Parts: sequence; structure tokens; C-alpha cells
Amino acid sequence: MTVANKIIINADNFGYSTTVNEAIVRSFQCNLITSTSLMANMPGFEDAVRLVQEHPFLPGKVGLQLNLTEGYSLSMAIRQCKRFCHPSGYFVYTRQRPLIFLNVREKRAVYKELKAQLDRILTAGIRPSHLDSHHHIHTEWAIAKLVARLGGANGIRKIRLIRNMGLELAGPKMVYKQVLNRYLKGSAGITTTDYFGDIHDWYFLQLTRPPAGKNIEIMVNPLFNAGGELVDGDLRNLQAQLEPVIDHHDTISYSDL
Repeated sequence: MTVANKIIINADNFGYSTTVNEAIVRSFQCNLITSTSLMANMPGFEDAVRLVQEHPFLPGKVGLQLNLTEGYSLSMAIRQCKRFCHPSGYFVYTRQRPLIFLNVREKRAVYKELKAQLDRILTAGIRPSHLDSHHHIHTEWAIAKLVARLGGANGIRKIRLIRNMGLELAGPKMVYKQVLNRYLKGSAGITTTDYFGDIHDWYFLQLTRPPAGKNIEIMVNPLFNAGGELVDGDLRNLQAQLEPVIDHHDTISYSDL
């Protein structure tokens, strides 16, 4: 008998804008997602906080999406780090090169910024269920260590894996991903899923090596198209893509791990 997988369907970018917030709330109401990640430094933050307060299905299902690549910083020290910020505070970091090391000043500044983002959602009365990051910046080795430290210091022990299902998982990149995921799940003492990727990665995994009895996170980016239809970031119908997953697997949130 095949043991059922348990799947978290997490909507990234909560707080990005009021329109994205509306799409995410609608996705919850349609039972298409089970979790979301809140960006503390983007224009839709206050609206997202209001929505969490108004909708009883949201508390306990909101993580923190750490951000060093878009919008403005919430702290000052990182504005002196050219690799990450324009002096005005606008993030310029693009992840074009692997980030293995940070100098002492950068390390302190990045940690202060990550902590400022966490503090902002805590002050708003939201205890994050997990940590992940915009443009997956926490999968850079130098930043992964700081994120693990942030989680440990604040009792947040659930952190998203680096993508480990789907196409193009071979060679040095795959070795790096295995090492980082091992660090997150072992050395850093993190509770996380067995697999992470987007909906297309999930379908590829099902075709090539179907898992059984695993905890899996599928990332989606709910939006409205020009016709008001809920779509994923690739503009494909969100419900059509997710219904086969929901119909055949147990769905959970990070709080259930």
C-alpha cells in the first residue's frame, strides 16, 4: 500500500501589493493553497497585516519571506553595503554570482536587515510559521547561515529547502543543493520538507521517481490575469494546475510539520 504524501502549497509574495494580496486570499478561499509567505518591506505589507487580522483562516499559516533583492531596506547599515543596496536604501543585489563569503561588515548588516524584517511582522502580531526568501536568497551559502541563525535565535525552526525536484538537477549545482539541504536539515537543526519546487517540478518528480510518504512544498505565485482569473506566475490557470495535487494528496501547512 502506497503511503500518501503530505503537501504544503505555499503562496509567495504576500505583501508585495494589494492586488497580489487579494489573489492570495482568494486562493485560500478556493482551498488552492495552505500557506503563504509575507514580505515585510514591500508596499502591500500593511494591507496584508489587515487581511491576517480579518480572516480567521490566515493566522498560523503565514511565514516570513526574507528579502534582499527588491524594494527598500528596513535598516540603515546595509545601505552602506554596495553589493546589496543603493545609498537610498533600494536593494540592488541580483544573485548573478554565488555568494559564499561576506566580510564582517556585510555579515552584520545583512543579519540586522533580516532581523528588522522579522521584527516588523512580529510587531504586527504575526508569528511566522516558517522562513523562506524572495528570489531564494537564503539558498546562497553565506546568507543561509544567517537565516538559520535568525531562526534559531527566535525559535523559528522551519525553513524552506533549496529546490530539489524537477529538471536540470545534475552536476555541481545538484551537489551544492544536497550539501546546503543537508546543512539546513542537520547541522542547523531545522525542521523542513523532503522536497521543494514549483508545480512543474512536482509533476516532473511524479513522472520520474514518484515519492511516497514524504513532506513536500510546492511554491506558487497567485495573480489575476486580465480577465480576473486566478493564475500562477506563468499565467496558467492556478486551479487547473493544483486540483490534481489536492485531489490525490493530504495538504498541510508549515504549522503541521
